[in-house]
Amino acid sequence: MSSTVIAVGTANRPEILNRCVAAAVEGCSVAREAHWIVLDDSSPPDGALNLEIVQDWRRSGLQLTYVDRIVEDEIVDSLPGSSFRSSFAHLVARSSSCRAPGGRNLALLTGLALNPEVLFFVDDDMVHRHEGNCFFHWCANSNSGGSFVAAPRKLGIRDMTYLNRLLIVLNRHDWSRFISDRGISAEPASWYSSENPLWKCCDSGGGQVSATVNEREVVSGQLMAIRDGGEEWLPFPSEYNEDVNWSFLQSSFHGTPLLRVSAVNARHLPPSLGHSGAEAIVSELVGTAITRALRQIKPSGEQPRKTLTGRFQDVLGLAIKQEVFLLLQIEGAIRHRVRTCAADGGAIEILSKIERTLVDVSERLKTVDARRLAIDWLEDIEGRRKMFLALRHNEMIQALIRGVLLKASA
Repeated sequence: MSSTVIAVGTANRPEILNRCVAAAVEGCSVAREAHWIVLDDSSPPDGALNLEIVQDWRRSGLQLTYVDRIVEDEIVDSLPGSSFRSSFAHLVARSSSCRAPGGRNLALLTGLALNPEVLFFVDDDMVHRHEGNCFFHWCANSNSGGSFVAAPRKLGIRDMTYLNRLLIVLNRHDWSRFISDRGISAEPASWYSSENPLWKCCDSGGGQVSATVNEREVVSGQLMAIRDGGEEWLPFPSEYNEDVNWSFLQSSFHGTPLLRVSAVNARHLPPSLGHSGAEAIVSELVGTAITRALRQIKPSGEQPRKTLTGRFQDVLGLAIKQEVFLLLQIEGAIRHRVRTCAADGGAIEILSKIERTLVDVSERLKTVDARRLAIDWLEDIEGRRKMFLALRHNEMIQALIRGVLLKASA
C-alpha cells in the first residue's frame, strides 16, 4: 500500500486532467509512486476519454484507481445495512450546480480508506512544477511530526468567486476582451499571461529558495495535503467555500495546524470560466458569508461548538448583507458599462444577460432566512460528523471501501 494517495477531481475536461497528472509525475518520485484516485463526474463522452487517459497512465506504470458513478455505486452497494449506505451517499452527494463539495468528501473517504500517511487533494486545473521545490516532496518528507493540513502558495489565475472576478473585469476599460456571452474568457494568447486581469503576476519565492511554512487561518482545497498522525478528521461541510470553511472547523475543533508552504511552484490554470447561474451564485454567496462569520467568531478553546452555536446566527445575517453589497457594486459597474458602449448592440446584450441573472440572485437572497440557514448548517455539520465517524471508525467498512478501490485499480 502506498504511503501517499493523490485524489484528483475532474468533470468534462479530459485534456486538463491529463495535463494535471503529467505535470505532477514529471520529475517527482513521490507523485510517481503514489496511489492516484481519479474521481470523475464527467458526462459519458468525456468520461470515456478520461478512462482512456487513466488506462494510458496505468500502462506507464502509475497505480491509479478510476472512480466514476458506477464505482461509487459499487462502494455504496458493498456497505452492509441501510444506515451505512445512506450515510456514505449523503456525505458524497453532489448538486448539479457544484460537484466539488461532495467530491471532496468522496476523496476523503476513499483516500483515507487506503491508509496513507499523506493524502493530497488536487483539482484537475492545478499544474504542479518541480523547477524549484516540490510540494509533494515537502509534505511526504516533512519532519514536523503529527497531523497538519498544508497548501502551497498558488500562482496562475487568482482564487476568487465568480462575482469578484466579474467585478474586476467590468472595472477595466478593455472589459469586452474578457467577457463574452459564454463567460469570463479571453484571447488564447492572453488568458495565461500577465495581460489577464485575473492572473497573479508575482512569482516570488520560486527558483532555488528553500521552502518555508507559515501558519495561516485557512487553506484552499484546490491543492491541499493532509498528513495523518492519528488525527480525527471532519467531513467537508455543504455549500461553496467548503474547503475554506472545513479548514476553519478542523483547526478550531481539533487544533490541526494549517500551513502554507511557500517557495513551491504550483499554478491554477483553469480554462475560460462560464457564466454562473443564479442558483450557483446564491450558493457561492452563502458559502462566502459562512466564511465571513467563521472568521469573525474564530471558535476555539474547550467548547468551540458551543461558541459557534451561540454566535453564528447573528453574525451570519450580517455577513449575507455584505454579500448583497457586492451585488450592488456589480450592478453599478454594469450600468456604467452600458453608458459607455451604448452603440455596441452585442456588448449591451451580454451585459443585459448578466444583469438579469443578478436580479434573479437578488430576489433569491431576499428569501434567505439567515437564522434558519445558520441552524440548518450547524445541524448538518453535526449530522455529517456523526455519519463520517461511524464510517471511519468501523474497520469492516474501511476494508470494504478499500476492496472496491483495489478491484477498480486492477
